[in-house]
Amino acid sequence: MTRSLPMLLCMFAACAAPFSGESEVLANRPKGVQLREEISSIVLGTSEREGRRVVNLDLKNGAERAVHFAWAVEWMDKTGAALSGTPIGWRPMHLEPGATAPIEIEAPHPRAASWRLIAIDMAL
Repeated sequence: MTRSLPMLLCMFAACAAPFSGESEVLANRPKGVQLREEISSIVLGTSEREGRRVVNLDLKNGAERAVHFAWAVEWMDKTGAALSGTPIGWRPMHLEPGATAPIEIEAPHPRAASWRLIAIDMAL
């Protein structure tokens, strides 16, 4: 038992280690500036579909200008590590000042515990 304890501790530390590399979503991001304050998301509801989390959101343009952007979602497990299998597709969207648009996002598998919405300004 005492010999296996260090090995178990190493295995546990590896599982709890935060994600240190670049996620698939960010590695394939379009060129442009990330919109951190202009686009916000409002959770309208959550549900499950085939054991995976489904989230209904409204994206809102809080800027005083129209914004043409691409957005994607990065899903993470309960340790905060990005999950492989997260869809890499960036979706284009245009929102006028103050406008909202509903979207639905679905987790890639049941281990998904949280998400991060990333928006990239596509204006030239």
